Amino acid sequence: MSTAARNRAALVLSALAVLSAAVAVQAFAEVWNRRLDLTPEHRLSLSPWTLGVLGEVDRPLRIELWHRRGERQRSLDLLELMRDHCPELSWELVDLDRNPQRAKDRGVDHYDRAVLSYDGRDLVVPAGSEEVLTGAIAKLVRRTPRVVSFVTGHRERGLTHGKDEDYGRAAGLLRDEGFEVRTLPLLGEPGVPADASAVVVAGPEVDFVPGELAKLGSYLDGGGSVLLLVDPVELPALADWLAGRGLRLRDDVVVDGSNRVYGSDGTSVVVPFWREHEATAALDVPAVLGRARSVALVSGREEEPETGGSVLARTARESFAAAGAARTRAGQVTYEEGRDEQGPVPVMAVAFSAAPAAAGARAGRLVVVGDADFPSDAFLPLLGNKDLFLHLVGWLADDRAGAARPPAQTVSLGPLSPVFVSERHLRWILAATTFVEPLLVLAAGVAVVVARRRRS
Repeated sequence: MSTAARNRAALVLSALAVLSAAVAVQAFAEVWNRRLDLTPEHRLSLSPWTLGVLGEVDRPLRIELWHRRGERQRSLDLLELMRDHCPELSWELVDLDRNPQRAKDRGVDHYDRAVLSYDGRDLVVPAGSEEVLTGAIAKLVRRTPRVVSFVTGHRERGLTHGKDEDYGRAAGLLRDEGFEVRTLPLLGEPGVPADASAVVVAGPEVDFVPGELAKLGSYLDGGGSVLLLVDPVELPALADWLAGRGLRLRDDVVVDGSNRVYGSDGTSVVVPFWREHEATAALDVPAVLGRARSVALVSGREEEPETGGSVLARTARESFAAAGAARTRAGQVTYEEGRDEQGPVPVMAVAFSAAPAAAGARAGRLVVVGDADFPSDAFLPLLGNKDLFLHLVGWLADDRAGAARPPAQTVSLGPLSPVFVSERHLRWILAATTFVEPLLVLAAGVAVVVARRRRS
């Protein structure tokens, strides 16, 4: 064989080898389909909550998503990601501007709407984001509605967007994730409705009467869940009721001048430490509490994370609990030995119902947070506040997919810094930039000089 023929044969064999390798890689990718998301907010990956909801789909689910002209790709990327994890899902993208009559027939009157079809039912829902669409799918797939009831009648926080201290945004998030949000006047009801997945008491300013506390107690003893958010106000009847369930509210306010969000005073404390517990296991971002009180176990009671009670969150070591809530309103407070409690200060705790639940039912769950500001419209976007609120409600409602939810998309904090840096961290940064980095450069220079002299 001539040299030219050998070269041509080598070229053909090389091309075949490259083609075979490409086919093998493609076949391997089809069998072992994995996605590596390197974006800071993991924008190209589905959240564990979405994956959990899609895992519950056991019948054909069709999504007919109506989009604005020019925004097809954004919706296409989300639907393709969902279909990769849900074989039962099929979808169709429809341009609303080009199909107005079809949209009218389907009951669609706005962009970013989806018609979900599942198990013989059709539902028109918002579909502007992954969270909203997943919440709608969860609402359609799950037969039993998930109801969150907010207690009223004690000047609790409102569920509108009227004031910064209201819970309008928090209520909207719950609705987006498939929860039905209701109000619950305990005095006007024979008890907590049986279909309530969780009950939220959001910052009461007026104390409860014995009949109301008895209704909450019966609900807990029957396997219900209560999230109690209590600011530093005097509520003796409620405090006595909590003491009977193993948790103690103190008359104090947590102060921390070192660990705080930039631009706030010492009473807006950062909570950087979460206990390894089902309710907080997935939290890895600090939360910001505004003017919080301490929540502790009753004196002498041992922690029993699975059956009794335990502390879920503490503030930093530099913090302290200033005794006397009224004292902190006069201005900046300094630590007083023998009167105040040095940190870490417990600010969130859980207790389980002592009464035996019905056969096959779980024990009642009671979570108490010494602050009602963190889910408010003003505080909710700060650091991990949104995730903390949704994790707590999800765990109390026994929403296993919701409890595994990771930090969601980054929210703009306006003039506040989204980066939490304590005084200790600042000292380490100062030492590293002022001393360590120059010393490393000097050491590298010395090493180069020594090496060159040895060679010469």
